[in-house]
Amino acid sequence: MPVNWYTKACKFTTQYLSWLVGDIEKFRKKSEDSLSQEFIDSLNFCGFEIEPYEPQLLAISGALISFILLLIIDVFLFSFTVFGSMTIAVIIIITVLIPVSVLFYCSEYPKIQAKFIKIRSLGDIPEILSYIVMSMKLVSNMELAISFAAANSSRPLASDLRKLIWDMHVRVYSSMDDALIAFANQWGRNSEYFKRALHLVKSSTNEPDEAQRVITLNKSLDIVLEGTRQMMEGFAARLKTPTYILYSIFILIPLALVALLPALTIVGVHIEPIILILIYDLILPIVTFAYAQNILLQRPATFPPPSIPDEHPRLANIRYRKNLVMVVSLIVAVCISASGFMWLSLGNPGGIISTSAMDGYISVLFPFIWGITAFITIYTLGVYTPYKNIRDEIKEIERQFADALFVLGRRISEGRSPEWAFMQTASTMKGSLIGETFEDVARNLSILRTTLIGAIFDKEYGAFRNIYSERVHTTMHLFTKSVYKSHTAAGIAIVKLADHLKELQEVEENIKRSLYDVTSTMRSTAILFAPLIGGITLALSEVIQKILGNIAHEASKLPDDIGMGAIMEDVGSGMEQSIPPDVFMFSIGFYMIILVVILVRFAGGIEYGEDKAQFMYDLGSMLPVSILVFTLSVVVSRVLFAGIV
Repeated sequence: MPVNWYTKACKFTTQYLSWLVGDIEKFRKKSEDSLSQEFIDSLNFCGFEIEPYEPQLLAISGALISFILLLIIDVFLFSFTVFGSMTIAVIIIITVLIPVSVLFYCSEYPKIQAKFIKIRSLGDIPEILSYIVMSMKLVSNMELAISFAAANSSRPLASDLRKLIWDMHVRVYSSMDDALIAFANQWGRNSEYFKRALHLVKSSTNEPDEAQRVITLNKSLDIVLEGTRQMMEGFAARLKTPTYILYSIFILIPLALVALLPALTIVGVHIEPIILILIYDLILPIVTFAYAQNILLQRPATFPPPSIPDEHPRLANIRYRKNLVMVVSLIVAVCISASGFMWLSLGNPGGIISTSAMDGYISVLFPFIWGITAFITIYTLGVYTPYKNIRDEIKEIERQFADALFVLGRRISEGRSPEWAFMQTASTMKGSLIGETFEDVARNLSILRTTLIGAIFDKEYGAFRNIYSERVHTTMHLFTKSVYKSHTAAGIAIVKLADHLKELQEVEENIKRSLYDVTSTMRSTAILFAPLIGGITLALSEVIQKILGNIAHEASKLPDDIGMGAIMEDVGSGMEQSIPPDVFMFSIGFYMIILVVILVRFAGGIEYGEDKAQFMYDLGSMLPVSILVFTLSVVVSRVLFAGIV
């Protein structure tokens, strides 16, 4: 049972907040009568062990609590200052909109999660079916193949296979054929090619000729690989329109409007600092993140990243490292953030710090942007670089593994002993990571005199104990099973395993190439285009602020006796800016940081899925470059535009 935050939250509200709805039994009956069958099916599919009424209770409680918290914040804000009508309207909208969003999300979460799991499970199909096919080529037994795939995979689809085996044991199905047909029909609604492949695997057991049986199994794998390729190509094609919307509506237009905000005062629209902060640092990031996340939810999770536990030998001091990096990053961030005020206290040498619009180069609050950037960069690179290095090594081993397995299969088929075959393969793959691993296997076999399984998988000395690759481990499990047959049969089986892995790698590379246009565009936007546009428009906004300020100042000098003084005084007062330049620059700079985080996550999610270590490393590498481009864009633009005013 997946005990996630939603299950815990439902149980918590049921235990402590059920009094909010009065008679809980009456509420339970009314809720269960109003729920759709789709909602019930989603709860069962996700494996949430909660009563159907509990999500509704959570939604009501969450909306009410969030509304009360927002009211408290509103009272706190209004007690300290007086806001204009526009600010009050925005605060009211936010106070109402957030609880409504919480109500909707909590009540619809099971449906959203069920849809997400189904889409992710579609990406599990190539890996799972390859395990089934590889097992079937060794032993033509459908139940053993299903059990092998279920036992050696942690993917969501594998849990359905484990349920299928359980249903067989408790006699839900009378035979494996009936169970497999029901399973194929269930998944056929989401993936027709998976259904066809399963039927081919099933039919291979009835083939009297061994060669024809292998051809049928290969055909089933070909169908799945081609179906996966077409599915991801279709996803890449569907990405174009959402990506253009994300790029234009959620990135370019908000950045372009930055230059126009000061000019709104001409038509009598005065935007207060809190409005700017709410729009650019809260509302726009939330909406942009939600839209990007909705796109990512449509991505099938093909080829998952390796899961690296903190118990890895190279991560022995990771907790101490995290605490140390956190302290260092905080100290550096505070020092950088305070540098603007420190420079002012020294008399502002060189006039670097701006004290008014288009005066100096950066505002006194601008170092806070670099302070936040430094904190994120130091922490992400300091903590996640070891994870990234381990991950890269595992991916490199996976890339080399198919070639090494092919050589190993050839040596085994010659009738050689496993230790000799591993040593020869290590010699052939000398200089590679997989070659070193195979050499460790040979050393364990010849020196420690251990079993083949122990030489590979033993938790203390096994050569593959620190290689956290599900694909590699599963293939080696199949190898240890096949090697106890005749050397010829084992060698042929191992070569076939290598062929399967090569085909999977080709599909993976094709998928990356099909998604390259989107990921490269988003990374270019995060590193170059967005900060460049943001810096230029921010400088333009200060130019407009300066021009309007000059007009207001000159209007105040006109004499009253010419009849224009009073009019121009009114015009001049209407051009006064309500947002200080320091606050304006800080708000847009902070928005730029959030935008880079969203774009880096979006590009990474499209390319490699849910890989936290890779995302954190990419963020730490790209964020300082992006903010550097933003800083240079602001400074250079201010210098160039200084001649205008």
